[in-house]
Amino acid sequence: MRILQIAPQIPYPLDDGGRIGIYGITNYLHQRGNKIDFAVYRKHCDYNSSFNALKNICTPHILNVQTDNNIPKALINLLSPIPYNIAKFIRKEMQEFLVWFLKNYEVDIVHVDHAHMGWTIDIIKNIKDVPVVLREHNVEMRIMKRFAEHDSNPFLRTYALLQYKKFLKYEPMICGKFDNCIMITREDENEILHYNPKIKTSVIPAGIDPELLKFTSKETIPFSLFHIGSLKWLPNLDGLNWFLDEVFPKVINKIPNVKLFIYGKGSENLRINSLLKNNIIVRGYVEDIFSEISDKQVAIVPLRVGGGMRIKIIELMALGKSIISTTIGKEGIDVIDNEHILIADNKEDFVNKISNVFYDKVNAGKLIKSAREFVRDNYTWENVALQFENKYKELIK
Repeated sequence: MRILQIAPQIPYPLDDGGRIGIYGITNYLHQRGNKIDFAVYRKHCDYNSSFNALKNICTPHILNVQTDNNIPKALINLLSPIPYNIAKFIRKEMQEFLVWFLKNYEVDIVHVDHAHMGWTIDIIKNIKDVPVVLREHNVEMRIMKRFAEHDSNPFLRTYALLQYKKFLKYEPMICGKFDNCIMITREDENEILHYNPKIKTSVIPAGIDPELLKFTSKETIPFSLFHIGSLKWLPNLDGLNWFLDEVFPKVINKIPNVKLFIYGKGSENLRINSLLKNNIIVRGYVEDIFSEISDKQVAIVPLRVGGGMRIKIIELMALGKSIISTTIGKEGIDVIDNEHILIADNKEDFVNKISNVFYDKVNAGKLIKSAREFVRDNYTWENVALQFENKYKELIK
């Protein structure tokens, strides 16, 4: 098949779930013999290195567009029915590219990543009678709703609530225009259908590189916790700040020599109390995250806001790491508490479960073995790409 794929960001380097989710689909569809034209915004990535990273799995069409937040435009957006997180991605550069490409080339199907690029459906359908799918990596309105409920800043909370009300109308409407919306979790599918039962949906999860299942951990540093995730993504920042404020001081009181290693961009936005600094090591962004965490003991995923699924959880399960996550953090992954990972939804649970792992009150080896088998059977990219290909063929027929 010849596929036109449209995405809001360069899926490289593979340092966050959004990039991994896009790259995995592209790479493994390519490995199955499909030809992919990939239209994407450059944002702040270097053009040449991005092109070189993508050219072996697709034909990249990198558009010189940045989509940074802009406060004046965000305020002006209050007068628009389109959510600001969508409006900033509606760009003439992509519109002009699509008109040119679709008038000059034939494709079998168009794959659009993220609701942010859903606006392209009208342009595509006006030019060519071709199936178009939307890959919903998250239900965006759910994320905005949870921000409106949790943000401590009254202004941002009010703004998020107004944006949420826009998303309630916009997201179900735009999804309804596609030949199929491929949701990443059953929870996301149920939510979008609640607002528009006429949307044609499927559920295909994200995946992991099967090589991760071969990973061997080093001897772990005793009493070591770690957190992975870009802190420029507000749900990660919100969750980790909550952990630092509410949970970690209690962990230190119980386990004075505990260490928390923090990985990811944006660590300057963290609120780290001076009393905690001796127990926190901020590594920031690292090139080889898997080597960095090979000697760390327990991963924490303290998300309170989110949607879709956390690819980092299935990656960490494949790597053989003990994981303690909130229910929201593991959303969309059919793991069972105390069988694959540990689930904690309040500060007391987090403290107790961290202590239980450290003091061998939990059979961590058994959890890790069950988790790796679960990922191997359900979440490899080969399996995910096959599901996408079968859905495409069904729509093309």
